Amino acid sequence: MTIRRRITVAAAVAVGVAVVVITLGAFLAARHQLLTPIDDSLTRRALAVGRVPIADLGPRLRPNGNLVIPGRPGEFDVVYYQIGFSNGSTVNVGDGLVLPPPPERALRSDGVSLRSVRVDGVHLRVATTYEASQAVYVQLARSLEEADQTLRRFAVMLLIGGGLGIAVAIGLGILVSRNAVKPIEELRKDITGITETQRLGTRLDVVGDDEVAELASAFNGLLTQLETSKEQQVRLVRDAGHELRTPLTALRMNLEILQRHEVPDAERAAMLDAAHAEVEELSTLVAEVVDLATDRYEQQPITEVDLDDVVTSVVERLGRRNGRAVAVVSDGSTVRARRDAIERAVSNIVVNADEWTPADGSIDISIAEGSVTVRDSGPGIAEADLPHVFERFYRSDLARTKAGSGLGLSIVDQIVHDHGGEVFAHNRVDGQGAVVGFRLPKA
Repeated sequence: MTIRRRITVAAAVAVGVAVVVITLGAFLAARHQLLTPIDDSLTRRALAVGRVPIADLGPRLRPNGNLVIPGRPGEFDVVYYQIGFSNGSTVNVGDGLVLPPPPERALRSDGVSLRSVRVDGVHLRVATTYEASQAVYVQLARSLEEADQTLRRFAVMLLIGGGLGIAVAIGLGILVSRNAVKPIEELRKDITGITETQRLGTRLDVVGDDEVAELASAFNGLLTQLETSKEQQVRLVRDAGHELRTPLTALRMNLEILQRHEVPDAERAAMLDAAHAEVEELSTLVAEVVDLATDRYEQQPITEVDLDDVVTSVVERLGRRNGRAVAVVSDGSTVRARRDAIERAVSNIVVNADEWTPADGSIDISIAEGSVTVRDSGPGIAEADLPHVFERFYRSDLARTKAGSGLGLSIVDQIVHDHGGEVFAHNRVDGQGAVVGFRLPKA
């Protein structure tokens, strides 16, 4: 069901319920207004008859069958009345309609009991009073046909008015829903146009400050992220292709030489070693490109991670590989993160520091307030290169003499930013190396 139809149905149902409640209330109020004077009149006359002694009931009957009861001018006439005695006999005066016996509760009541009954197809309002001292009950009744006719006419008017009200509500609901959904429909058309043309640089017009405007603003933000992601993807593919050409070219040349020419054994072994190194570099490059293009850590849950434990694991692994001793100072900070991702980020920074630190140099790591800071004792970072060290495939002139793809620190940047943190890089104050690290929100 469309939103427009939902709004129309909701408006019609709401108005319909209101009309039904108002109609029912009006009908009950009108019925009460019609019955109140009838009940008052019957109550007074029933009490008056009940106070008349049994011996005097006969003389008070007129020849025409009406009981002479003092009343007020303008009161309703009593058409039927009936007097019942303790021996079970009754005296019925009027048109001869025999009223049904009163219920037991009416005989136990001190006042007047009122009820509506049908006798021979006639709708009657009956008032009953019981005089215990005389063991006599008196029933007085009046026809409600006139009141019923009035109520029926009023009910028809209410039904017609309610039906018209619901019809008007449906019409207004259609009009309101059309105006309410119009901005959403325009937004849908704009989004469909962007989807069909794939022009992520297009932005939706934001008009006003209502929910539709907020939705358009949110979608514009999504388009910005998609556009940035696409640009990064294109740049990654372009840069990766550029970086892949060099090892592939070298590998192809070595293979062609080995296939077409007779090469001395020593030179052949050297060329095979070079080809093997190129394959290793290609494998590393492809793995790092995949890491950047996909978040392989997204399936791992976010938990509290002890940075000291992560750094210790990385340092021990480095020591087993080349015997490098690393000094670690920690305040026991913990962060909420994906452990494997943070360990990869720390490992990349430490490996980078190890590559630039001479064999007799030192590496210091400090952990404080959710940050990991790695200080090496290498040549440092050129001022011109500092703004670019976390860019993909960026390699300084000095770094081009070393193995690597230039993706290690860019992977750190992506992992840290995915966790809501920030990276930093600068030279040591004493000029004896570089400082690289990151900060994450504390747990």
